Amino acid sequence: MQQNDTPSPTAKQMRTLESLLSGRSVTASAEIVNVDRSTVHRWLREDSVFQARYNQMRRELHTAAGARILDMADKAASTVAAAIEEGDTRTALRLLEGLGFFTGKAPQFGSESPEQIDRERALFSSLSLV
Repeated sequence: MQQNDTPSPTAKQMRTLESLLSGRSVTASAEIVNVDRSTVHRWLREDSVFQARYNQMRRELHTAAGARILDMADKAASTVAAAIEEGDTRTALRLLEGLGFFTGKAPQFGSESPEQIDRERALFSSLSLV
C-alpha cells in the first residue's frame, strides 16, 4: 500500500500497465510479464485497483500529449506562415481550404441582433418541448 493507504497495483500489474500504455496489445503485454492474456483481461474488467491506476495513467498520458501537441501547433503555425511568406502557394491553398474558403457555399453567420437571437432561442426551446 502507498503511504496514504490507497491500494497499489502489484509490480507485475504496473509493468503490464506501462506496456499497454506504450501501445502494446493485451497479448504482448501479458507475454512481457509472463501471465496469460486472460489474466490481463480480468484485471481490466474486474480489478478496481488496476482499473483506477490504468485510468490515472491514461489521463496523465493524455495531458502530457496535449501539452506537446499545443507546443507543436505553435511551431506548425510558424512553419506554415514561413512557407506562405516564401511563396508556397500549395500550403497557402491548403490553409484556405482548411478554413472553409472553397466549399462553394456562402458562409453562414448568426444574427447580430440580441432580440433576434432571443426569438430564435425561444422558438427552438418551444420546438424542443414537443
